[in-house]
Amino acid sequence: MDSSLTRVILATLGGYIFLLLILSIYDWVEEEFPIRPIKQTNSERIQHPFYHEEAIKALKRFSQLSTSQKGAIKKKLRNNLISMEQWVKDLQQSDLQIICIGELHEESTRRFLAERFFSTVNTDVLLLETTPDKLKSLIRRMNNGRDYFPLLDADILDILRTVKNKNPDIRIWGIEETDDQEKHQSKHSNPRDQSIAHNFWKKYKKGSRHIILFGANHCTNESNWLFKNLWNHASNPLKEHMLNVNVLGEHQKGSLEAFVYFLDEIGIEKQTFVVPDTSALHPQIHELFKSLNRQILEQYCSLIVFRSF
Repeated sequence: MDSSLTRVILATLGGYIFLLLILSIYDWVEEEFPIRPIKQTNSERIQHPFYHEEAIKALKRFSQLSTSQKGAIKKKLRNNLISMEQWVKDLQQSDLQIICIGELHEESTRRFLAERFFSTVNTDVLLLETTPDKLKSLIRRMNNGRDYFPLLDADILDILRTVKNKNPDIRIWGIEETDDQEKHQSKHSNPRDQSIAHNFWKKYKKGSRHIILFGANHCTNESNWLFKNLWNHASNPLKEHMLNVNVLGEHQKGSLEAFVYFLDEIGIEKQTFVVPDTSALHPQIHELFKSLNRQILEQYCSLIVFRSF
C-alpha cells in the first residue's frame, strides 16, 4: 500500500479515535460533575389556566351558600390547615414508624424538605429511590465535599447532609429494585414496587422511625404501589403507626393551585401549611375540588403545601 495513503488512513483513524476520546471524557465530566440548575422563579399567581376554572366555579358556588354555611366551611378549614411547625411538633411527639413521603423530583421540593422537614424531624432510617450501589456513590460524593449531585433530576446531597447532621447514627438505605430483581420479576401488576417493598422489609427495624422518600405515586393508597403494598403486609398494630404524605409546591399541580387560590380569595391565607388528615376536610371541599380530591386527597392521609420556596 502506498505509504502516503497509509499515513492518511492512520491520521484519519487517529483523529476519529481522538474525537471519540474527547467526547467520552466530556460525557464523563458532564455526568460526574453536573451543573446545579439555575433557580427558576415564576411569580405568576395562575400557572394552570385550565384548573383555574375550577377555582372560579368553586368561588361562585361558595358565594351562593348561606352565611352560616360559609362560616362553617371557613372554620373547618382554619382547624384543618395547620402550620408546618405545628405538624412537625405533632409528628415528633407521635409514635409513627413508617412515613412514606411522596414527592415530585424537583429542586424546590428537595430544598424545602432539607430545610423545613429533615432539619427538624428525628429520623432513624432514611430509605431512598436508588439502588445500594448508587447510594454508595452518592454518599462518597457527599463525604468528598461535593456541593451538588442529583438523584432523579434533583439534588439529594443537601438532604443527605441534613439528616447526617441531625442524627449522625442514621441508617440510610437504597431500596430501589436492582437489576437482578428486575430479571426475576413475577408477572404480577407493578412488580417493581413489590421488589421495593421486599427491600424495605429487609431493612425494617421494629420501633425505629423509617422515612421513605420516593416519587409521589409510590406513596399513594393505590393498590400495587409501594405504600399500599407495605400496608397490606403490615401487622394490624403496625398499621396504626404508618402514614403516607404528599409534599407539593402550590403550583406543582393545577388542582392544588386552584385550591390555594380559593383559600386566598375567601380569606384563609396561608404560607406553607399542612393538612394532617385529608379525610377531615369539610365535605364541601371534596365536592368543590373533585380533581384535587381524586388526585391527592383520596390518595394520601396528609398533604404538605409549600409556597415560594
